[in-house]
Amino acid sequence: MRSNAVRGPTRRLAGRHWRLRLLAGVAILLLLLAVGCYNSKTGATNIGGAINFTLPVFTETGGNIVEIFTEMHFQPSYREGEIPRLLPPEGSVPITGAEVVPATVDGYSGLQVPSRAAQNYDPANAQRLYTVNCQVCHGVSLQGDGPIRPFMTRGPFPADLTATVTVQATDGELFGFISGGGRQGLSAISRGRASGSPMPPFNRLLTEEDRWALVVYLRSRIGQ
Repeated sequence: MRSNAVRGPTRRLAGRHWRLRLLAGVAILLLLLAVGCYNSKTGATNIGGAINFTLPVFTETGGNIVEIFTEMHFQPSYREGEIPRLLPPEGSVPITGAEVVPATVDGYSGLQVPSRAAQNYDPANAQRLYTVNCQVCHGVSLQGDGPIRPFMTRGPFPADLTATVTVQATDGELFGFISGGGRQGLSAISRGRASGSPMPPFNRLLTEEDRWALVVYLRSRIGQ
């Protein structure tokens, strides 16, 4: 009796979670309809005008408008019963020190790999960082031929990281491009404009040390 009593609530809870996941999936598809990037007849979906793929066909539109952004890191989520996160005040400095952020693109050119990042550099971890965050666009070869490229119908396209313009960039510039969303994204942000780059600013996704690790990794692959 006790075993059955435990199984009953467990099964009901599992069923509830399954229904919630199904409803969430349907809601996301319906919200895609609302932003005009989903064709209800063909299932063709477009994000940012540059990435195209096909979803299941839904014939009815939803009533909510949502901004679609491909990086889930920017969409805060809370577990059941969890309160909203208490974020630090604007401009606060962590006990480990604050990252120095140059105000201009030129300000990045003179930055060098910090000694701490160089001493703690782990090639295997750097490879993993590239595989998880960069390979989908820039590819295994670093030539901008990642698996997302065939779905992009217009530029800016993923940069060829083996090109001369990237090889000749300073370590600080590479760090700036990674942090600001590519050469185009960093340039736009430094002028106070919204970035039109499909590459997200990784200063919001990776730690400063992780971004410097990527710089060292790229330098090991493309040379100086």
